[in-house]
Amino acid sequence: MVRKKNAKSKSRSKNSQGDVIRVRLPKKENGEVLGQIIQLLGGNLLLVRCVDEKVRKIRIPGKYRKRMWSRTGDIVIIIPEFGLHPDERGTLEHRYRKNEAQFLYDRGLIPEEYITSL
Repeated sequence: MVRKKNAKSKSRSKNSQGDVIRVRLPKKENGEVLGQIIQLLGGNLLLVRCVDEKVRKIRIPGKYRKRMWSRTGDIVIIIPEFGLHPDERGTLEHRYRKNEAQFLYDRGLIPEEYITSL
């Protein structure tokens, strides 16, 4: 199969002017929360400061472990674990790119201090 040189990928989130077209937003019915990674704890654990002003220890699920590389300062969507410690633990669901995080800031979904550290 021959690949075209100018073929565009469907996963792109920018158009020709640089505007964001598709950005995944947190779903309230699933309890998803926006947050920023403040520390990598090793293995599959992260420390995340959430928009609801809680710091949670987040695990990276196995299907994302080798595919979704995360760094300190990245904006992520997390799902708090329901059960014994919903304010202390959670699961990583999605990581935003820099242009997508800027879009979230422009819409007022994340505070300014989350963007200044990028």
